[in-house]
This record gives sequence, C-alpha cells and structure tokens, in this order.
Amino acid sequence: MNAPVLAILDSDLKAPQPALHKAQQIADASQRPLHVLVNAYSSAMVRAVGIDQERQNAARQQIHGAWEKRIRHLTDREDCELSILWQKDSMEALRESIIALQPGMVVVHTSAETGLRRHLFTPRDWQLIRKAPCPVLCVHGRAWSSSPRVLAALDPGNEAQQDDPLSIRVLDAANEIARHLGGSLRACHVLDEMDDSMIMLVGEAIPDYAGGMDEVRRFYRERFLKFGGAHGLGPDQMTTLTGPVAATLGKYCDDQDMDVLVVGTVHRNLPERVLLGATAESVITRASADVLVIKPEGFQGPWQA
Repeated sequence: MNAPVLAILDSDLKAPQPALHKAQQIADASQRPLHVLVNAYSSAMVRAVGIDQERQNAARQQIHGAWEKRIRHLTDREDCELSILWQKDSMEALRESIIALQPGMVVVHTSAETGLRRHLFTPRDWQLIRKAPCPVLCVHGRAWSSSPRVLAALDPGNEAQQDDPLSIRVLDAANEIARHLGGSLRACHVLDEMDDSMIMLVGEAIPDYAGGMDEVRRFYRERFLKFGGAHGLGPDQMTTLTGPVAATLGKYCDDQDMDVLVVGTVHRNLPERVLLGATAESVITRASADVLVIKPEGFQGPWQA
C-alpha cells in the first residue's frame, strides 16, 4: 500500500482545518491513504477538572468524541484513519506518531493569517522541516485554484556536478503534484546578488571565467535551461530570477499567483547557500503559496537515530 498522506490538525476544535482539506485533495488525487492526527490534550481542561482520575477520564472521552465527530464532518472519506492523541509533550507525540506511521507526506497548517506574514513559522514547523523523514507541505487557508499553479525552485548544478540530485527530487515532486491535481508546472532558479569577493570565489567554478556578475548570471542561466530541458521542461516553463532568494521567490509567487512552491532543504557551505538558495524556513515566511519541502534522497534525520 502507498504511504499515507498525514494531515496534522490545528488544536482548536472549531478551526476550519485547511491542512485536512488539502491533504484529502492530494490523497484522493494520488489514490493514497489519508491519516488525520490531532493532539487533543488540553491543559486548561486538566486544570479545571483537577486530580480526580474518574473526572479526567470522562472529560477525555468527551473531548475524544468531539474531535472524532468534527473530523468525520470535515472529511467524506470513510477509510480515513484517525489518531486522536492525549499527550502533554506535543512535539514528542508528533515525533513518535510520524516514525510509527511512516507517511509519504505530512501536511500542516502554518499560516498566521494576519496579512503581515502569510506564514507564522513555529518551532513545530522547524522540527518537521529539519527532522521529519518525509516531504512536508506547509499550507495556509487560501484554497487552491481549480487548476493549481505549481512552481519548482531548482539548482542547476555546475560543471563538477551535472545534475543536482535534490533538484531532480524537487522537480519530480512538483511534476507529480501538478499532474495529480490537474495543474500547471513552472520552474525557476534564483541567483542572489554578490559582492566582488563572492563573484571571484564563485568564478573559480566557472570554466573560462572572465569576471563580473553578468558572466555568473549567464553561466547559471545556461546551466538551468540545460538542466530543465534534459528533464522535460520547455523554455516557456523556465524562469531565472535575481535577488535575495526568499524574498524573490515570495514576490514571484505573488506576481504569478502560484498555489504551491516546491523547494528542497539546503545543507551547503556559505558561498553555495548565497549563490544557490535560501533555507526552506526563510521561504515559508515570505511565500504566498503553500510550500512543499523536499528532503534529499537517503535523508537520515535525528528522529530516525
């Protein structure tokens, strides 16, 4: 059986739960199982009920039933699996559940919905992106369009490494989600501006380097177009951008009304991070689109130790 899509719910019983709605869309479109998880633990309830164990058990059963009813109301899938937890340490409960379930994707609502920042990056989100052994889709409350627009943020590689393995995984994931949801696919590469010392450092990796930012841009644009073409993208599907990576991606998603941005986690030294990409966390706080974070092949996080 395919690995399930795991929706992690907001702890507010009355919340609209966009993570569940979008996880179900993906699960239905890709014909994968859907699993819904919520930690129903309420410190306020524990304080109100007191130490009486019988009263605590009764209250827990009541809350469990309310959550079960709410989830069944929000999803029309009769085969949806539920995990309604009651653990004070919510992060440990989440870690144990993900390791036990081995989902193919985790979907979590990370939006502040304040209008100032589309996404409020929380310690839970940081833990999931850095440590969960599977892709993590961070969503906000805006529904996807009927034909979702999907953007893959790619690293074209260099002469020493013809194809960046993580970018291949990012492109494959973006292509899969666009195909399953009946959407369209675009790809982009963002080249950050650099000072003279950084240009000279990067220039050492460029054959026949003559110096200057224009030469750097031209080299990586050609690498990007070659990479995309070799993996089935047409010229009209590829865009190169220049500027601070996270802010530039965020603005492009705004301007192009993207629904999903697919990025890879980045574990590189400083010069390469400046040149090739910002961290997934920085992108999440700026992008209007939902953000799907892809891990490298063979990723071994601390949760798997």
